[in-house]
Amino acid sequence: MNQNNDVRNTINNRMKTLFIVLLLISAIIIGQLFSMQIISYDYYQGKVIDNIQQETIIPAVRGVIYDRNMNVLASNATAYRVFISPVDIQKNDNETLDNAKLISKTLSDILDVSYDDVFAKTQKPNRKDETIKNKVDKETEGKIREFIEEHDFHSQIYLQASSIRYYPGGDLAANVIGTMGTDSGLFGLELYYNEQLSGTNGKYITTKNGQSQGLPSSYEYYVAAKDGLNVVSTIDSTLQRMLEAQLENAYVNAKAGNKVAGVVMDVNTGEILAMGQYPTVDLNAPYVLTDEAQAKYDAYINGGEIQKDLAKKGITPSSEDYETKYNEFANEYLYTLIYQSWSNKTVSETYEPGSTFKILTTAFALEEEVTSFADTYSCPGYYVVAGTKIKCHKTTGHGSHDYATMLQQSCNPALMQVALKIGNEKFYEYFSLLGYMEKTGIDLPGEASGIYSSESGFGIVSLACYSFGQTFKTTMIQQITAISAIANGGHLLTPRTVSALTDADGNVVVSYGTEEKRSVISEGVCKEIMAVLEDGVSGDGGAKNAYVAGYRIAAKTGTSEKRDKVNPITGNKDYRIGSTVAVAPADNPQIAVLIIVDEPKGSVYGSTVAAPYVANFLSEALPYIGVERQYTAEEMERATVSVKNYYGKTVQDATREISKLGLSYEVIGNGEAVTAQMPSAGTALTKSDGKVILYTEGISSSSKQVTVPNLIGYTAEEAVKALRAKGLNVLISGSTNYNIGNGAKVVSQSLEANTQVKYGSVVTIRCLYDDPDDIENDIG
Repeated sequence: MNQNNDVRNTINNRMKTLFIVLLLISAIIIGQLFSMQIISYDYYQGKVIDNIQQETIIPAVRGVIYDRNMNVLASNATAYRVFISPVDIQKNDNETLDNAKLISKTLSDILDVSYDDVFAKTQKPNRKDETIKNKVDKETEGKIREFIEEHDFHSQIYLQASSIRYYPGGDLAANVIGTMGTDSGLFGLELYYNEQLSGTNGKYITTKNGQSQGLPSSYEYYVAAKDGLNVVSTIDSTLQRMLEAQLENAYVNAKAGNKVAGVVMDVNTGEILAMGQYPTVDLNAPYVLTDEAQAKYDAYINGGEIQKDLAKKGITPSSEDYETKYNEFANEYLYTLIYQSWSNKTVSETYEPGSTFKILTTAFALEEEVTSFADTYSCPGYYVVAGTKIKCHKTTGHGSHDYATMLQQSCNPALMQVALKIGNEKFYEYFSLLGYMEKTGIDLPGEASGIYSSESGFGIVSLACYSFGQTFKTTMIQQITAISAIANGGHLLTPRTVSALTDADGNVVVSYGTEEKRSVISEGVCKEIMAVLEDGVSGDGGAKNAYVAGYRIAAKTGTSEKRDKVNPITGNKDYRIGSTVAVAPADNPQIAVLIIVDEPKGSVYGSTVAAPYVANFLSEALPYIGVERQYTAEEMERATVSVKNYYGKTVQDATREISKLGLSYEVIGNGEAVTAQMPSAGTALTKSDGKVILYTEGISSSSKQVTVPNLIGYTAEEAVKALRAKGLNVLISGSTNYNIGNGAKVVSQSLEANTQVKYGSVVTIRCLYDDPDDIENDIG
C-alpha cells in the first residue's frame, strides 16, 4: 500500500513538474508572441516587409547646362550596360557549352572585350548578373539586340539603359562647365551646382512571394523622382569660341611653356561671357591627356626625370620595390597632369599682374586728388626708394612727360612717385576696397586667394613695387573684376557664371542678378582713365597692338616676373607672364577682356604675346554683340574692298568698276576685252594702295613674274614700299595702325622670300609693335 502511495506521489510530483514546465513554456511562448505581435509589432512587421518587398531606385534626371542663348553645353545621353545571366546560360546541359562559346565570341567581337573574360563569366554558377561592358552606345546596343533576337537569348543576355553625361562642345568652355564622376560633378559648374543639378532619386516598392511572384499588398507604393534643375550659364558659346581660337593662337605663336588663359566679362553686370585656357580638356574624355600633357608625361618617363625623383627618395633600380615605386611615381605624375587640365587657371591660379595694375594705382591717385594727368614726372631709368634702386623697363629713361604719357608708356618711376603721394595707408585701403584682399565670390569651385603683404609689413618699398603690379599676386578673376569696376564707373561687382536655374518646363526657379559689393571710384575719374588708355592704343602708347580699326579700345599691357620658379636650364628666375587687359568701347564700356600668356619664349612682353590676340578677339566680338564700327577718315583709307570678276568685260567697263571701288589698275595688252586679272575675284585689297592688273587678248597672266622680297624686320611702311616697287599688292594684318612712333615691324609674310609669283599678287604681312611694357629686373 505504501509502495503504491509512493508511486502515486512520484507520478503526481512529476505531473506537477511537467505542468509547471509546460506552463512556463506556454508563458514564454505567450510572452514572445505578445512581444512580437504587440510590443515589437512594428519591428517584426518591417522584417516581414523587407523579405517580401523589393525596392527599385528610380534615378532623377540630371539637369541640363545651357549657355546664355539656351544652347546646350551639358546634357544626358542614353547608354547601356550589357550583362549576362550565367545561371540561365547553364540551364540546358546539352547546349550549355555551345551557347557559352557563341555568346562569348559574339559579345567579345561586338563590344571589343576579351573572349576569355566573357567565357569565364558564363561559367560562374548560380550567378544571374555578370556585367560585360558599361556605357555602350545606341548603335552597339542595336547589334546586341539583333543577336539576342536571332538566337532567342532573352534570358541569357540583358541590356540595361542608363543615362550618361554628354558634352556637345567637347572641350568648349571645358574648365567652366566641368564634368561628371560616378555620381557627382568633378569640377566646374558640374561640381559647384551639383546639388541643384542632381535632383532627388525616387523609388518603386513591390511585394513578391517566395517564388518572386507579385502579391496584392497595401505596402506597394511609388515615390516619383524629383529631377534636377537646369543651369543657365552666362557663357556665350559664340564669344567662347572666338576667345578659345585666340588663346590657341597665342599659345602656338608664343611657344608658351605653360598655359594661356583668358576671360571676358560684361563690365556692367559682372557676368562672365567667355572664360577659357589652352591647353584644356575634352569633357567627354576627361582622363585622356592632351597632346601637350602627353608630351610632358613622355618626357618625364623617357627623359630620366622619374629616375631622378626616385633617387631623391633613395630608390634605385637595385631596390627590391623599385618596380612598384616606379609605377606609383608614374601614376602620380599622370594624375597630376590630368588634374592640372581640370583646374581653371583664371580662378585657381595666382600671378603678378604687372603693368595692368597701373590702371588701379592711377585710379587711387586721381580719386585722392594727389595728381592729375597733366602733372609732369621725370624718369632717368630708375627710382630710388628707401635706398633701394628700382629700375624702369626703359633703362635709358623716359625723360620728362605728363602723367598721361607716362601711364601710356608704362613708366615705373612715374608710378612709384604717384604711389608715394598716395601713401601706404590710403594705397592699402584702396587695394582692399577693390577686392584684392578677398575672393571675388564667383560661382566656381577652387577660387584662390590673392597673396599680399600684411598691413604691418607693407613698407615704402612694397608700396613702390605694388604701384606697378609686382611683389604681390592676384587671380585673373580678381584682376578683371577690379578693371571692370574702373570701366563701369567705379562699382565693384561679384562675377557670375550662372544667371538662372530652371525646371524641366523652362520655368525660372532661381534668378541671379547683378550684385554690387561697393562703389569705390568716382565716375569722373573712371572716364578720365578710359580716355587716356584709349589714347595709348590709338596713339603712341605701349598698347598699340590692341588697336582695332573702327573701335575705341582702352587697353593696358603688362609683363611680370615669376619669382617663385627657377629655370632649370639657366638657373635663373627668368620666366615671365605677358598679359593685356582691354575695355571696349572706351567711351561706352560694355566688355572687358584679359589674356595672359604664361612663360612665353622669345618675346615675353604682353604687348607682343597677348595684345594682338586681344585685338583679334575684339574685332570679332564687338560686331557680334552689336557695336558698330565708326571709322575715322584715315581708317577709311586703310579699309579693304573685295575685287570683282572682270573676265569678259571691256577694259573700259572694268576700269570704271575698279575706280568706283577706290582701287587703281594697270592694263597689260592692247585688246578691248579682259581675258585675265590679278589678283583673282574675291581677293581683298586696301583701298588706298590696292592695284588690279588687267590682261587683254594674247597676253597671259603668267607672262610677268616677280620675286618676293624678304620683309621680316622691316617697318610696315618700308615693306609697303618694297612690295609696290615689285608690282605686288600688300595687305597688313596685326597692328594696322602701323605708322605711329617708330612704326610697327613685319614679323611674318604670307609668301616666302625669293619665291617667284605673278605680277600683282597679294602679300599679306603681319606687323606688330615691339614696345616693352614692363620690367626685366625691377629691383637692383
